[in-house]
Amino acid sequence: MNETPNRIVAAVAGDDSTALLQFAAQEAVSTHSELHLVHVMRMPPDLPASFDEARGAARAFGELILDRAKSAVLELVGEGAAVTQELVEDSRGVVHDIIARSDGARLVVLQHRHLTGLHRFTSMSTTQGVASRADAPVVSVPESWRSTQEQHHRTTVAVNDPAGAERVLRTAFALADRRQDELRVVHAWWLSNGYDDVVVGDDARADWDRRLRAEFAPHLEELQARHPDVRVELQVRHASVGRALLDASRESDLVVMGRRHPYLPIGSHLGPLVRTVLRASEVPVVLVENAKHTRTAMPRSVDLVPPFY
Repeated sequence: MNETPNRIVAAVAGDDSTALLQFAAQEAVSTHSELHLVHVMRMPPDLPASFDEARGAARAFGELILDRAKSAVLELVGEGAAVTQELVEDSRGVVHDIIARSDGARLVVLQHRHLTGLHRFTSMSTTQGVASRADAPVVSVPESWRSTQEQHHRTTVAVNDPAGAERVLRTAFALADRRQDELRVVHAWWLSNGYDDVVVGDDARADWDRRLRAEFAPHLEELQARHPDVRVELQVRHASVGRALLDASRESDLVVMGRRHPYLPIGSHLGPLVRTVLRASEVPVVLVENAKHTRTAMPRSVDLVPPFY
């Protein structure tokens, strides 16, 4: 694999891809990367008289989508980035084909729509399928996002165990540094099954805050030494993880999360929190593999175990 990836892969569907193209173009220019537009050809649901006609119609439609996307992107990047395009004709499935092009990429960018019912399931399944197994960080861009909207100049990263989130933190620091953002590191904890109201008082919250800040300190200090221009805020919240992260996302321009679910030691999975944030976030979400080519260990036993991401 290329150790210094210089390509951004943007998966373009047949819908309005404005948000996807704006984000991908912005990243390509700022990182001096090639922007590679990919469309996976799909056969029309109502087949014409012959298979050849159906294939020809699908190819023509795919080429039209790519040509329109490339024209839009060229207006955005100008001379700031090279733009290429690829129509995938012999498809083994949309998710598989996009993953196959993630090897060596800097980012893989997809757009998701806020839909309901079966349409929501179909749309999100592509993003989640790619994000769970791609060889590069995957960015999910909400269709409503625009590069011209109000900027908070803040990147937020969700971290449960700093010792097991080196890749996530390293990616978040690099993104914040390049974007000249403040970096907010969010850790939230909450006891389930009704124990929280009984067990957790002011003293317990203060004790957790001290212990967690001490645990995070060496990991953040090491990375901050590499990125001295990044202002870092560690936010330890006594709240449900989903609520804490979605609250933080509303004051952020980008959210970074680890994509492995620690309770599933076999394979690469997205946890329920990641799925929730993908559906609800109004800003782009970057999903990073916590530990490449390793299996995540089961959670350690402690006095009070906060929920994992």
